[in-house]
Amino acid sequence: LRCSARGNPPPRLECTKDGEPFPAGVPRPVTRVHAGTYRCQATNRLGTAVRSVTVWVHCEWGRGSRG
Repeated sequence: LRCSARGNPPPRLECTKDGEPFPAGVPRPVTRVHAGTYRCQATNRLGTAVRSVTVWVHCEWGRGSRG
């Protein structure tokens, strides 16, 4: 997932997953543990913008998986 924002003055970004800090933009394999609600909040002295997305993981590919 990517979390980005632009503004003047530049905003400060805070990303969370299920209420816990989350390092957005860090590539990683997706597993069922990554399911949850992700929230990105951009704040500067002029205001705040918030977006949330819920992710479900229906299938997990790992060692020994075929095709």
